[in-house]
Amino acid sequence: MKKVLLSLLLAVACMPMAIGQSKASHTEITDTTVCGRFTWTVNNETYSSSTSIVVTRSDTAFFLNLNVLPATADTTTAIPVEGVCVANWNNKEWKTPGNFYDTLTATNGCDSIVKIAVSLDGYKEFNETIAVCDTFMAPWGTTYNSSTTLENDTIAATYCNYVVTMNLTVNASVVAPTTIIPEAGCTYSWQNLTINDSETYYDTLTTAAGCDSVISVQVTSYTGQSHDTVDIVACDSYVYAAGDTLTTSQMRTIQETDTTTSCEYFHHFNITIVNSHTDTTQVVVRDTIGGCSLSWLGENYTYSDTNRVIYGLGTTTLGNCDSLMAIRITAFSGINRDTTYVDNCGRYRWAVNGTTYETATLDSAISTIDGCRQIDYLSLTTHNLYDTVNERRCGSFNYVFLSRSGVAGVRDTAHYTESGTYTTDENNEPLYSKSFNTGCETYHTLILEIVPVQNRNNPDTIVATVCDAYSIVFGNENHTFESSVSDTTLIYSNRTVNRCYDTLVHLNITVNYKSVEDYHETVCNSYFWPFTEQTYTASTTEEYVLPDQTNVAGCDSIGRLNLTVNYTPDVRIDGDWHLSPDSANSTVLTAVDNAADNNTYRWYRDNATTPFSTDKSVTVSNITANTDIRLETTSDKGCSTQNWITITYNLGIDDAEGLNVNLYPNPASRYLNVESAEGISEVTIYNAIGQQVIHHSVNANATQLDLGNLATGHYTLSIRALDGSQATRKFIVNK
Repeated sequence: MKKVLLSLLLAVACMPMAIGQSKASHTEITDTTVCGRFTWTVNNETYSSSTSIVVTRSDTAFFLNLNVLPATADTTTAIPVEGVCVANWNNKEWKTPGNFYDTLTATNGCDSIVKIAVSLDGYKEFNETIAVCDTFMAPWGTTYNSSTTLENDTIAATYCNYVVTMNLTVNASVVAPTTIIPEAGCTYSWQNLTINDSETYYDTLTTAAGCDSVISVQVTSYTGQSHDTVDIVACDSYVYAAGDTLTTSQMRTIQETDTTTSCEYFHHFNITIVNSHTDTTQVVVRDTIGGCSLSWLGENYTYSDTNRVIYGLGTTTLGNCDSLMAIRITAFSGINRDTTYVDNCGRYRWAVNGTTYETATLDSAISTIDGCRQIDYLSLTTHNLYDTVNERRCGSFNYVFLSRSGVAGVRDTAHYTESGTYTTDENNEPLYSKSFNTGCETYHTLILEIVPVQNRNNPDTIVATVCDAYSIVFGNENHTFESSVSDTTLIYSNRTVNRCYDTLVHLNITVNYKSVEDYHETVCNSYFWPFTEQTYTASTTEEYVLPDQTNVAGCDSIGRLNLTVNYTPDVRIDGDWHLSPDSANSTVLTAVDNAADNNTYRWYRDNATTPFSTDKSVTVSNITANTDIRLETTSDKGCSTQNWITITYNLGIDDAEGLNVNLYPNPASRYLNVESAEGISEVTIYNAIGQQVIHHSVNANATQLDLGNLATGHYTLSIRALDGSQATRKFIVNK
């Protein structure tokens, strides 16, 4: 395509001019690839296939180099999409099943149409003719009480949809009124029932619509029929109906027939049987108040009747039947009880019975006072006055006992280093303690056996030179030394009932320490530390064991990085860069950054090495040709960035440098911002040897490029504007 375009260009350039024509002095080239079709704004023509066309107007030649890619469509095979109540695919939702079409982007960048087959669980089409009785509950939860027709109605139920077409007929059940039958004979026939008693009767019929109906009849006042009820209370039993003996309460009925009227007579007997000989034992509990006897049913009972069951004859309330009753006397009235609580030191003599007690006990004694018995109880707590303690210990023993002062929580201690029997401490004070609760004193006898402590073998000598710390384990004990030591030290003690010895070790240990080498770095944007082979983009503190580096003591060295990362300013240039002779030959440029930044600015013109201004906003005058402007911005932390722009002047056929382009930051570490008021079609980055390393289509006024895969060095940015104009800019990647 480019060869064809080149041929067209040469053809136009070599075309002889007709009379009145002049050779085109301006050229505009449109080189594009589209999907389906393209409308060229130059001649307002629409093209649906690839072509190369030249149109010349006035002094400008317009070239169209068009590549048309066809759109693709695949509707032969449907893509299955399933859901419960809603199906989701390609950021779209379907709430009804069926076949749908969607548009995707093909690999060549053109749209593709695909067919979607949507199926939904919970989706129903409800199309029925229904007849019900009284009410109808629809599947979506609505209750209908009357006939209705629903057509093409969508009703939500649990988020699923029902497409409803329903013809509903609601038939009402019929309740017939109660029929009162006046006086009749002894029986009455109704609905195939024979009724011989006053009562309300119900029956269920079925209507022509198939619904149940309830009707009732109430029959009253039968001539000649009588009912009577007789209440009978009997003791123990009752003779009923010619020798039938009843022993339990119950209801009985006798039916008789009048031979004259053929009507029936009903006699109802409500028979209650009362048991006369019932043992209603009462438990009688008496306290210390009252006399020495108890009167019950006319008889007196004394304390000698305690725990006896005494019977008497009485009568019931119902029916005056005889009943056998009984009482049990458990604590006779008039027996006094007295309990003595004693908390005593040593032994105690109880005056009630004259007995001496030396241990804690609970006892009782019985006496008679004024003809009534009295029971005395003794609850005795005693405390020992003497105790003996046996101990076997290694080397020495601290005997801890209750305080002699009797103060709660206070203990006294006696220290002994020899075997023997002791009743005093090392200060010849008696070994006794006083209870805080009772105040009783207890004298102690200590029988002590001191087992001498022996050293296990001769002390071993351990010689070691280590870094940082030395650890040694004896028995279950771990000993760690973090500094040098030369001494005989108790390492382990084995103290049992029959064995007492210490293990001594002579330690000759030299403890050396690792050395630390600090690396203090202050950088801009990022820092690569070769020890960890990592690039840091933020301030940090890291430690690393330096390989193959030991100090004079043979210990590893630690490298410690104290890193401060500052960042280059984020700056862009704002102003009018497009000048012409008939407009102006000067313009105002402004460095735009964060107002809170404390930056300094240096403006350079063309290839000058001395700045022409250090202000944030400058006026560039005497512009008679394209002029390069470079802005160097430095933060208060010493990090610098550069921005380049070209002020265009007097545009001709080659309007490439008339494109307003702003790059920042420059140098860049990770991201490069590109801006153009004319709109950006595409950008391309080339390295120092002309290789393309980045290419992006933009279609916007600004873009941000990721330079993460580029190495430190000089690069060239080529930019094509939406109007077809082009420009190139230099920038630096600094990591």
